[in-house]
Amino acid sequence: MDDVSVKNTIAKNIAYYRKRSGYTQSELSEKLNYSDKSVSKWERGEGVPDVLVLMRMAELFGVTLNDLVIEENMKKPPRRRYWSRVFITLLSSGLSFLVAAVVFFILKMTCPEMSHAWLSFIFAIPVAGIVATVFSSMWFSNLWRLCAVSLIIWGFAVSVHLSFFLPVAAYIYIIGAVMQLLAILWFIYRSIQTKRS
Repeated sequence: MDDVSVKNTIAKNIAYYRKRSGYTQSELSEKLNYSDKSVSKWERGEGVPDVLVLMRMAELFGVTLNDLVIEENMKKPPRRRYWSRVFITLLSSGLSFLVAAVVFFILKMTCPEMSHAWLSFIFAIPVAGIVATVFSSMWFSNLWRLCAVSLIIWGFAVSVHLSFFLPVAAYIYIIGAVMQLLAILWFIYRSIQTKRS
């Protein structure tokens, strides 16, 4: 394999895995602390990033270094790593419900007359959404991020509504609907930007 074909293979792989991961060139460049011009140059085959940058890219894309430099591997999605990241995200988000269970237990032990201790589980919903947003920003596509942000929006709305026990508290869902619409528009915008890059 000559230098030109190696550069072209790496260029195709970087572009393929970047798009598959839902990053724009600008987003990838920020994560790598390089300019978007450098990423563009790599994807055109006009240059090759050094090994440390390739290793960081492989980590961001959820692939091996081999996947970035060898042509045959380009179309094979690394399903095992993808599903392990899904489980890590779900387990991490689920920890907020463990904390909620501990809080519920402590409240019931110390204040058995407290009738609203169950709200600790409701408050855990937006916290789980925040954790999921962090992990989806690192590992997953824009659709995952939209779902995680939606969990924050509606979890927060339900928490506020159930906390105040007033009929007017239900108006929080109007704010939630507007925020959800903005999140969907953001998702559409990010998807368009990703396809352009």
